Formats: sequence, structure tokens, C-alpha cells
Amino acid sequence: MLNKRFSLSKENSNLVPDGLQQSPLCHKFDTFLPQVKPAHPLNSCEHDHLHHKILNDLAPLAADLGLRFARTLKRYDYAQAHQELIDIHKSLRIEDLNLCDGTQELKLKARAYAARCRLTRQQFKNPEQAYQQCVQLAKRYQLTSPSIKQGDLIAALNRLCCERWWFRKIKVLRLRSIEAVARNIELVSRASSEYASQHAIKLNKQQKIQNRIYLSSTRITNERGESYTLQDLADRSVSNPTVRRAELMVRIRGFEVVAKLLDHVGEFYTLTTPSRMHACLKRGVNNPKYDKTTPRQAQDYLTHLWALMRSELHRQGISLYGFRVVEPHHDGTPHWHLMLFMPEEHKTVVRQIMQHYAFLENPDEPGAKDHRFKALSIDPNKGTAAGYIAKYIAKNIDGYGLNQTPDDKTATEAAERITTWANTWGIRQFQQIGGPSVSVWRQLRRLDKAEDEELEQARKAATASDWAAFMLAMGGIQISKKNHPIKPYYAYGWHLDQATGEITQTTKNRYLEPSRQRIVGVTSKGIAYDSRKHFWTVGENPDYSPKNLLAELSALSEAPTLIRSSKRAAGSALNASLPRRLRARHSTPRGGNRAGGVPVVNQQQINLSSGVGDCVRGEACGDSAQPPAPLDLDLDLYQ
Repeated sequence: MLNKRFSLSKENSNLVPDGLQQSPLCHKFDTFLPQVKPAHPLNSCEHDHLHHKILNDLAPLAADLGLRFARTLKRYDYAQAHQELIDIHKSLRIEDLNLCDGTQELKLKARAYAARCRLTRQQFKNPEQAYQQCVQLAKRYQLTSPSIKQGDLIAALNRLCCERWWFRKIKVLRLRSIEAVARNIELVSRASSEYASQHAIKLNKQQKIQNRIYLSSTRITNERGESYTLQDLADRSVSNPTVRRAELMVRIRGFEVVAKLLDHVGEFYTLTTPSRMHACLKRGVNNPKYDKTTPRQAQDYLTHLWALMRSELHRQGISLYGFRVVEPHHDGTPHWHLMLFMPEEHKTVVRQIMQHYAFLENPDEPGAKDHRFKALSIDPNKGTAAGYIAKYIAKNIDGYGLNQTPDDKTATEAAERITTWANTWGIRQFQQIGGPSVSVWRQLRRLDKAEDEELEQARKAATASDWAAFMLAMGGIQISKKNHPIKPYYAYGWHLDQATGEITQTTKNRYLEPSRQRIVGVTSKGIAYDSRKHFWTVGENPDYSPKNLLAELSALSEAPTLIRSSKRAAGSALNASLPRRLRARHSTPRGGNRAGGVPVVNQQQINLSSGVGDCVRGEACGDSAQPPAPLDLDLDLYQ
């Protein structure tokens, strides 16, 4: 009987010597055929040296790669285990860029690449030629080059010459590449680590502490002398999980109230991806159908399906309103939950349209009919619409009000893993469908009493946290956004000169391109209402002493250098899992900090300035004459 699991792959078919060709209908373990042992291009000693060189390069993953090598060797054969290790090394070692290096090493690489672009800019007098050369450099390291906006080539070139731009891109590439490898080698599953790998979780915790250090050590003061730390303001905004969850529930409840007034019905849909996008099966082993699709690509697939559904609904004159929640399966593959309201006569048509597009790809594969698309009518006798989706809101934010999950992980830990997953892959967890702008809602809550009666009615509803009344004040659910009576007001940021009293607008960013206007108020009947009331200056927090800073940094003493636990555990796990002839001493150099460990911070190195034109021509971004700071707390580097 044939056994495909042990058949040689096409990539390894050249390992069989000429003259001993094997029938494609039989595999290499058939006893009635001459046994042919693959001839490896390297001898055993060279293989041993290569394997340990790879594990040294990929030190943060060394323990798990060793276990994976032994597991693949047991399941399949040596050739596949060897090739998988080579492929992982190629994906994480891009020429001279090692994505497993620590944060400081990556900053040095970013500075070197930016300097190379500045040198190229000086060599090529034609900006277009210089831009093309710099784009090629970015492509070599698998980075997306900045696009040319409105024909402004200089701004795009300035970005390529900026080490901040390079570091942000490299940091995202590092996190997602390592997480993709973790999913491929069964490190993200119900059997190991749900939703996100331990490496990503540790990095996310470290990032949160770094952000909190910056926010707590920075104070803003207005012209009246009122002063707050950035952390105080963040705790009062939707950045606070509690505030974010409360606002979402208020908006969902408002949709439900309006639906009752209009005699609309609620539907709860679940939309998942084809099996080829799932990395692992339920028991935690690799899915044989998996095609290396990342969660980001799977999210793009679902977004495309939803665009097709909405287009068809629009052609048939059907408008929906509600919310969409994205959450991961145990292996990190996203799926959608949608709570939508509509007239009852549209319910059947909406189900047919969504089901049609959900089954466009592989509709007959096993499990598709049971899992690809689910529809559930919301029964008011069993519970409210807000109650249907409240569990998913809490589960994906902070786990508030939920009991322990079936696998004995607390709801808070599960929520932390899910937020880590969303941050890693850049996936928007919650999205409102239909209804008025939430930006207008937030700006109205900042305004004082208005003389305009229509504006005042919407402002009172927003201030009272009544989303249903706010929707009615904005014209109801059927009106399009372009016809809303109140719209967001966009303007440039402003700056007050304390000495002269002159107010200036920030119309250019650091790359000398027009700054993006941001929402600063609302407009109604052609009149702009600016919600900004004060001029703020940024400075250091005198109450935040270096002792407090170092106390918070002490939590970072154990850098996420290994997915398992420590370097010693990595070496022991590696030697215990590998075949005897592959066992050797494996360690990281003493004092090494290969996965972003945080040394002691000098408070004088915290730079809060962000001047314009730091990256123009041959100038470096920031103070390049100084050595890199042990820890850069500038938020621009961590967004």
C-alpha cells in the first residue's frame, strides 16, 4: 500500500543517483524494490557544522528548532528535516540581516542601511535614479518601499534615508517572520501556545512596559499651567481596555435600540477561511493542506469576500448596520463574527448572498458546509443582541466578566494572547458597519454647549452616551455618511510660541512632505467647531525619578531570548532531542542580548524632539554622531 507521507519530494528527487530511477508509483520503503539511500550533497560532519551554525544564528528559536528537527526526523526522514531547517534559516537570515538579532543590533543595521541610501543619494544627482537604487536595497531585505505620493519623489527618498523608517520596517518584518515560522513548526496551536507564540507574547509585554515607561516619564503642560502625564491621558481614552470595551458595548446597544424602533431583525454570522489557510489541526499537528498563508493574508482574503458581499448587497438595494469582530482560531488563523441588523424581508436574501461568496473556493472540501459559513437569527426571547456579541467583545479586549476557558487558561491570559496576535499581524479587531461616524461622536463629547439646535441635540446625545439618540440626530440609519448633517473637521496641528505668542501650523513632517490633517472638531452647516482648547508643550515628568524607571525596567531583566525558557534549557532540549551524532555544545556568547534585552537606561538619552527635515539630503535622522542609546524611548520607533 502506498504511503505518501514517506515519499520523496520533488525538491529532493535529484538526490537519487542516475541509473537507479525509482518508479513514481512506489515509495522508497517498498521491500520488493532495490533500496536507494539519498546521497546528500554534504557529508555528516559538514551537516553537523551547518546545523549548529543555523541554531547559533537563530538563538531565540534554538530549543524549538531542535525539537522540531527531531520530530520531523521521526515522522518523515533526514532529508526533509534538514531541508526544513535550511528553509527556516533562509526566511530569518536575509543576506546580512539576521531577524533574530536583538533590538540594538537591528537599530545598527537600520542606521547602516539609511547611511547607504544617503551615500547613494549623493552619488546620483538625479533623484529618480537615486530613488530606484534605494528601492532595490529595500527589496533585497523584503521591505515595502515608500510610495510616491502626488508625484513627490523627494519625500519618498527622504524616508529611505531615514533610520527611523528602516527600523520600524525591520521590526515589523522581524516579528511577523518569526511568528510565521512559529506557526509553521507547530508552536502556535491548542497543544502548545494558543493564538500567538510565547516569543511574540514576551515581546508584546516588553513593548507595553516600554510604552508605559515613556508615557509615565513624559508630562504635557498647557498655557494655564495645568499638567498631566501622557499615561494619565491614555488611561482616560480608548487606549484603556476598560474604556474601549465600554464604548463598544454602548454603540452595540444603541444599534439594537434603533433596530427595535424600526422593527428590524438581528442576524449573527460566522465566516471562516478554507482549510488551506489553517496551519494546524485541532490536535496541534501540521495541517497537510496548509499552503503557508499568514494570518494577515487570511484576513485580506476575508476582507475581499466581504467587499464582494457588500457590492452585491448594494446592487440589490440592501443596507446593513452592526458590528464585525475578528478573532483567531487556536493556530492564529482569523475568522469573523458579524452582528448585523436589517429589515426582516431582506434576511433570506442576505443569507443567500453571503453563503454564495463564502463557498466560492473549495465548497466541497470536508467540513466546509459545517464551518465555512454559519447564520443564526437573534431571538429576543433568549437574549439581547448585545448579549450575543458581548462575550466576543470581552474575550478580545480584556476578558472582563468571563470564566476560565476550557483549556484552563484564564480569560485575561486569553485576551492578552489575542491582542498580541492582533498587534503582531496588524489586524483590526473591531469594525462598525453602517451608522454615523464614531469620530464625530468623540469630538462632540469634547465640545461645550452649542448655539445650533441640531448640533446641540447630537452633542447632548453623545455626552449622555446614548448612541441610539445620536444616530437619530445624525439623520437615521438609512442616510449615507456624505449626507450626515455633522461631519469631522480636519486641520493641521498648531504650535504656540511662548515668547512671542505667535501661533503656527505644522504643515510639513520630518520628510518635508505635507503633514496629514487630523480630526480636531466637527463641521455643521459650513461652520467649523474646533474641539481644541489649549496649547500643550511636552517635557519630562519631574516626579518620575530614575529609581521608578529602573524599577519598572527590572521586569524586563529576562529578555525574550528563547521561546521555551532560557539558554540553558535551549541547550539541554537541543541535545536531548537531536540524534546522538548531531549533539554538541550550543550556547550564546556571554553578555549577549540577541533578542532585544534591555540594559540600564540613561535618562538623559530620552529624546522627545521630532524636528522637520532630519532626513533630507545627506543628513542623518536624529543625532547620528552619538552611539546608539541602550533604549530609545521615542514613541516614533515603536508605532
